[in-house]
Amino acid sequence: MNLPIGVANSVSANFSYDPRDAYRYARQEKFELLQIYLSESMLASESELTDWLIEIYRKGEPLIYFHLPGDLNRAFFEQPMWETLQHLTRNENNFPVIVHFDETAGLEEMLAGIERFAQSGFRLYLENYFRLNGAENARKNLKKYLALFTLANSMQIQLRPVLDVPRCFNARLQFPPEEALRWCYQLLNYFGNRHLPLLLHLIDVRDAEQSRSSFCTIGQGVIPYTELFQFLRKNEIPLEGIVLEYEDKLHPLESRPILQRSLNG
Repeated sequence: MNLPIGVANSVSANFSYDPRDAYRYARQEKFELLQIYLSESMLASESELTDWLIEIYRKGEPLIYFHLPGDLNRAFFEQPMWETLQHLTRNENNFPVIVHFDETAGLEEMLAGIERFAQSGFRLYLENYFRLNGAENARKNLKKYLALFTLANSMQIQLRPVLDVPRCFNARLQFPPEEALRWCYQLLNYFGNRHLPLLLHLIDVRDAEQSRSSFCTIGQGVIPYTELFQFLRKNEIPLEGIVLEYEDKLHPLESRPILQRSLNG
């Protein structure tokens, strides 16, 4: 399993999350992927920065993914940034964007949103996300997340999965670690059985509250990556790539060889 590994522009937290700084870092350290968060201020209007973002996207080294603000719901398309985004990408096709799942939105509402992205030439990735706290809400959330993929598939609407693994182990979900791991297995199996390659978002943490001060190198924290990586290898789950969402530039460098050994073993 020879996977592209990359970082998010969160690695440039000390430079106000500057995508230019993150791009230089990704190129210098030879990361294959870069995920850039398009803030609302970036999408307020086209600018020299947004033009530059399209330019580096077209170069393709590293591969660029764009994470959008907001969730997949009706309100997203009522914001001015939607028009800016469409105009910005008017000459592109299959433009990769990531949005958060919204458990409070209806399935029909989200399906309509997925279709709007597709009609506007975007390649949409949907990331697991939890607005509500508690285990019962989390269970309903994950079932609805999978139901949306089932419906999209039945309607032949292209939708790609992003699995934020640490989010499943966050203390506010109130999952026992064993249940959180079972849900990860279920999600991986679901997409693996349907041959939908996953984009993984990874960090490791020393406490279940996942405070930023507890961030640590992959395999040194509380998330059971040993078991997860064994499951990925054993079941040959198709992966599109891995994005390390740290807020510093050291942990990605320490984590990359661990990922390479673990997933190629």
